[in-house]
Amino acid sequence: MPVDKCEALLKLARNSEERTFAARCLDQIRAVVKGRKNAVRTGFLDPGQGGLLEDICCGHGGVRMLLWGGYPEAERRRALLLTEDNFWYDEDCRVDVLLVVPLDPNKLPGHRDYLGSLMGLGINRDRIGDIVQQEEGAAVFVASEIVPYLLQNLNKVGRCPVAVQPMDITGFSYSPPELLEKVVTTASQRLDVLVSKALNLSRAESALLVQQGKVFQNWRQQDSPSRQVAGGDLISCRGHGRFRVLEHSGITKKGREKFVLGFYRDHKK
Repeated sequence: MPVDKCEALLKLARNSEERTFAARCLDQIRAVVKGRKNAVRTGFLDPGQGGLLEDICCGHGGVRMLLWGGYPEAERRRALLLTEDNFWYDEDCRVDVLLVVPLDPNKLPGHRDYLGSLMGLGINRDRIGDIVQQEEGAAVFVASEIVPYLLQNLNKVGRCPVAVQPMDITGFSYSPPELLEKVVTTASQRLDVLVSKALNLSRAESALLVQQGKVFQNWRQQDSPSRQVAGGDLISCRGHGRFRVLEHSGITKKGREKFVLGFYRDHKK
């Protein structure tokens, strides 16, 4: 692959972390296209990483990708990279689900408790997919290769003893997170303007957060306060939580932009 084209694909990254990820993706793609490997399976990717990998695949050519996180609405998913003409590969993304049940019914660990205990066992974040609360405990989606280790070693979440067992996906229950809706009006569709209004910050504070790389739009870091926001965008700000732009309702009679925002439960008021 020409060096200039490779460099152009690396420029799709917006920071050093993304550039490292993009370089690794290019190595994996080349291994598939040149026939060194029949397929390459990644760890779990967040939606931003998945979108960046898809852009790199499209720009490179000769390779296609499959994404799967264990259930259709999964946020974190593994990718399987194949050549464009490979439709008979008999492997999959290798995602399993475990049911982790607290033995003390009076203790209900949260998402951070489960994730912290898993990573406390020395497991890399990219081996762990979504963690979804169930009526009893949580369904934890993981890379198939670490299932035996977790069955043997995951016995506590925080200070709460737990029982861990493979889960039949037919028993899995998923409900979209409940969002607290709020209608706001702003002077424009700029990212810093909406962050300011949504998080009750001054315009200067929100612009600085964007410039410091602390604001993410659809899982991708932004550094331009003037970036435009649209309906469906997910906005997260380190230290302040996250919200989704449920709808851009157009212009009010006074010429202001009208948005319907949905705030997640981890939003800090």
